[in-house]
Amino acid sequence: MHSLTNQLTYVKKVADTASLNTESIANLSSIAKDSIIQSHDNYQQFTRNLLCLNFTFLGQSTIYTAVRQMEFTLLQLTQQLDEIFDAIKLAISGNLSMKLISPSSLKSILRNITLHLPEEYELIVGTRTEDIHQYYKLSKVSIVANSQS
Repeated sequence: MHSLTNQLTYVKKVADTASLNTESIANLSSIAKDSIIQSHDNYQQFTRNLLCLNFTFLGQSTIYTAVRQMEFTLLQLTQQLDEIFDAIKLAISGNLSMKLISPSSLKSILRNITLHLPEEYELIVGTRTEDIHQYYKLSKVSIVANSQS
């Protein structure tokens, strides 16, 4: 009887210990599960924030590029307007601007003129490419207008 009682006491202690271990294991697994769920939620939030940040940087980069392109276009427009104003000033003073007629175009115009000149006449400087720049200094600009243009 005494042996049987000791065995029952031992079984009872083991059962109590097992239930204690079962509760501890259940509690530990619940804590681990909550930590994993919280880590997963934090990871998803971090991923969403990172995507928003990437989208923001991409949007700012696109805007930055568009602003730079507009600045470049405005700079080109300003330079072209300056060139037109300089050409108009030269034309008003009676000089020919290189911006109006390129040297190659002027050379071909001068060649056509020499073909129509009488034999005893020739151009002041000639039509050599090295001397074309002198025509920009020597020539006078005339503007002819009518009601249409």
